[in-house]
Amino acid sequence: MKISLENFTREGVKMEKTNDGFLLSYSENGGRASLEFKKGTFCGFKFERSDFLVMDVTNLSDYSASIVWEFGQNGNPRCDTYLKMGLLPKVKTRLALPITAAEGEVLFLRRTPGKLKTVVLGRPVSLEDLTKFCITSEKAPKEVKFLISDFYISKQVPEFFVDDVKLVDELGQKKLSSWEGKTKSIDEMIEFMKREAQKEIGPQMEGRSPYGGDLSKRFEPTGFFALEHDGKRWYLKDPDGYAFISSGLDCVGVDGDCNLEGIESFCDYLPKKEGEFLSGAWRRWGDREPTMLSFHKLNLMRAFGEEWYEKWTHMTKRRLIEWGINTVACWSDPNFEKNSKIPYVHIFHGYPTTQKKIFRDFPDVFSEEFRQSAKDYAKQHEPYKDDKYLIGYFMSNEPNWAFVNNLNIAAVMLEKDEDFHSKDELVKFYKNKYKTIDKLNEAWKSGYETFEELKRPVKVKDRAKEALEDLWDFSKEMIREYSKVPALAIKEIDKNHLNLGLRYAWLSSDAIIAGSEYFDIFSFNCYDMDPYGSIEEIVKRVNKPVMIGEFHFGALDRGLDATGIRAVKNQKDRGKAYRRYMHRAVSHPFCVGAHYFTLNDQGYLGRFDGENYQIGFVDVCQKPYYDFIEGVKKANSEIYLVASGEMEVTNDIPEEIPRIFY
Repeated sequence: MKISLENFTREGVKMEKTNDGFLLSYSENGGRASLEFKKGTFCGFKFERSDFLVMDVTNLSDYSASIVWEFGQNGNPRCDTYLKMGLLPKVKTRLALPITAAEGEVLFLRRTPGKLKTVVLGRPVSLEDLTKFCITSEKAPKEVKFLISDFYISKQVPEFFVDDVKLVDELGQKKLSSWEGKTKSIDEMIEFMKREAQKEIGPQMEGRSPYGGDLSKRFEPTGFFALEHDGKRWYLKDPDGYAFISSGLDCVGVDGDCNLEGIESFCDYLPKKEGEFLSGAWRRWGDREPTMLSFHKLNLMRAFGEEWYEKWTHMTKRRLIEWGINTVACWSDPNFEKNSKIPYVHIFHGYPTTQKKIFRDFPDVFSEEFRQSAKDYAKQHEPYKDDKYLIGYFMSNEPNWAFVNNLNIAAVMLEKDEDFHSKDELVKFYKNKYKTIDKLNEAWKSGYETFEELKRPVKVKDRAKEALEDLWDFSKEMIREYSKVPALAIKEIDKNHLNLGLRYAWLSSDAIIAGSEYFDIFSFNCYDMDPYGSIEEIVKRVNKPVMIGEFHFGALDRGLDATGIRAVKNQKDRGKAYRRYMHRAVSHPFCVGAHYFTLNDQGYLGRFDGENYQIGFVDVCQKPYYDFIEGVKKANSEIYLVASGEMEVTNDIPEEIPRIFY
């Protein structure tokens, strides 16, 4: 069933019909091509839930680009659900979108050959309510052009193809362009790495304790990391009692894995998957044959042979200390965490869950299954409970359910025609509040005969405003239980370390702070240029110390085609952005640390999910971005002065440019 773009209305986009299809040219400020249709159809066709929307697209831009698919319903001038998909430049790619993605039950779609990351955002739309579809491009550094050569609805997953083109060289670098600092050969890379590995590990920055704390400010030591307020602001304190602010780096490890499933032909060279030393650079994804290749690891193995890990460990520890990084942060190599004698934080996998989910990854939190799962999850903490280098633990990272703004999780639960233990608790909650069903009916403008009927499925949009407002109270109870049960299970095992919370992606509603009383520190990931405002908004709600789990800045001047979530012009400006961010973060009296994401650049062809951002401290050949690093070192030499108020926050602010991310 073919779909024509000729009837799409356009805003900020030019459309030209060519022999190869439709050329959509979006301005630098982005644009939208949209089509409205009747309920129960899609672009004029009746569809089934198993259908796929298929489009063959070539990104004609110089860089990677996001193509955004949007779904909407009557009464909304814009769209409700939108899916951001990343596309490599100059490569024809087949995209296949399940129609059910509009319902938002899944946050990330599976990667398919040629496509990069896909994330589902916005508010879910019921398929029967669909009346609008848009093809959108966001604000970008330059004009974005998509050639759409085929567009149709398919009853099954289509076959995928890969263009016959080489995109990365034998080192894993972008093949089709040059830039300052590009490594020109394997021999050049090996010579550089060997020089770096011979350098000795130096002492901490001047004025630092062995843990990286501030020698000029000391509290009563406890033998483990703890919190302390000096009358003006919050600090961490290291095991010896010295004031400590956590300047961290995520993903300290030899990662950079590329997901090469279906796109191995894009590479100039690949080692064998079995039978030789370099085969160790491959990694399996699940139980299938190896499809994940780390060019970072491959290049280290080329340089150092069987000693590659020891050499990388030495080189990386020296660099972290030299750069003033005092925390090995999330997603890092466990052996490096344990053996580097640098303070670290840890995130444990397998957050407690239940077989039946209420929405995305939100479990049936009032069930015995959830409580047992929490006990099993907490057992991971046993080997860490006496480690004095461990600052604390994050219980999870960016729960998928919390990506929907103002998600009333109780109302969503009651849409579903399924039995949940949490529904039973909801009935008890409202029995306790209203005592009689008549009083509830009066408040909700409903006609229930018994409280048990509350469990009967009703669409959110069909509930009275008063009922939805009331359901927010129970949503908070559900989220509180989501946090409380694992937190208490962990404390039974580990009483020495700080609970650093859940690293929410953002404060998507006031309800998600429920349960924060069970955290020592409230954590969130903050991809702002300036984090101060976000810190302040959260502190107003939780009134406790906060820690930022992720931030980063990327540029397009060093051979990668996507910037990540915040973008500046070049590496020097990345250093300025880092310094400004850290200054603003620690100038807030409740902020006790911020962690940068990540050590390594992501692979040009995309990691497991397709992210391919220039956000690292080092490139694929272990070469640091020196202009960026200078800003990092300067910031970390100043953080205690800024935190204490002895030094003003820098006003050297780089220009932000339009970002490329998905």
